Amino acid sequence: MYSFEYPYVFLFFLVFMICAFTCKPQKPYMYMPNFANISLSVRKNYLKEMLKWLGIILLITSLASPISKKSESATKPAHAVMLLMDVSDSMSQGRILTNSFGAVSNKLSVAKSMASDYIKQRVDDHVGVIVFGDFAYVASPLSFDHDSVAKLLGTVTRGVAGKRTAMYDALFLSARLLKNSKAKQKVAILLTDGFNTAGDIPYSVALRAIQSEEMKVYTIGIGSYGEYDEKALREIAKKSDGEFFRANDASSLKKIYERIDKLEKSKLKDKPKYIKTYLYMYPLSLAFAFLFVYILLHVRRREV
Repeated sequence: MYSFEYPYVFLFFLVFMICAFTCKPQKPYMYMPNFANISLSVRKNYLKEMLKWLGIILLITSLASPISKKSESATKPAHAVMLLMDVSDSMSQGRILTNSFGAVSNKLSVAKSMASDYIKQRVDDHVGVIVFGDFAYVASPLSFDHDSVAKLLGTVTRGVAGKRTAMYDALFLSARLLKNSKAKQKVAILLTDGFNTAGDIPYSVALRAIQSEEMKVYTIGIGSYGEYDEKALREIAKKSDGEFFRANDASSLKKIYERIDKLEKSKLKDKPKYIKTYLYMYPLSLAFAFLFVYILLHVRRREV
């Protein structure tokens, strides 16, 4: 895309045009009594005129500052979303309803399936996964490759991080990972079916970490009432401007992810950014070349 930074400079061309017809040059003259009887053939030098006007037009064009604008690709995500998945023994051993016909499955497989569907919907966002048991570790760093992240999540199995629940370690780790993210909104989704029973990070330290990064944490307690630390999950969500949810079955968990998706809808309709390349040197160089040739022809004619 090409344009001019100062297009109003082209008004100067009108000044030159008006002057060309109204401002006649004052030349020295002498009186000749029989001038009317003398036959003169004056040959106008059209090449000189053309060079002069081309030089003027190109000088004005360079003053108008021509530029080319190339749209910059949008690499900055609207959201950075970390999924914090409890993979302790209770998630594999606990059962949850999967449909209205009474079919049941273990919590972990249902949680992985719903989380994978959610990941694939966040097409404009960075998405990563942290799993936690006795300790927390990064199963997938922040990435735009949502299919790969979903596949990695699907490979997470029982006991991969131990039997217990290091929930606060996972929160602290998510804050560390999101620290260098350039996303407009940093979000963590914490899913667990238990209480914090392992790890080295205390609750207060984890809370300060997520607040310092201005992370919004959505907490999900999966299972029956009393199986998980609802008080802590509520407090984490409240102090991070997030929201707490209960997932009693697969259907309610699906609705929770749909709700979070609506709350954190990506909007990438920002003003487009362009990379500018200045092109004034090209018409300026041509203008100097034309005017230089014009001056040479003018001087040579005077000498003749």
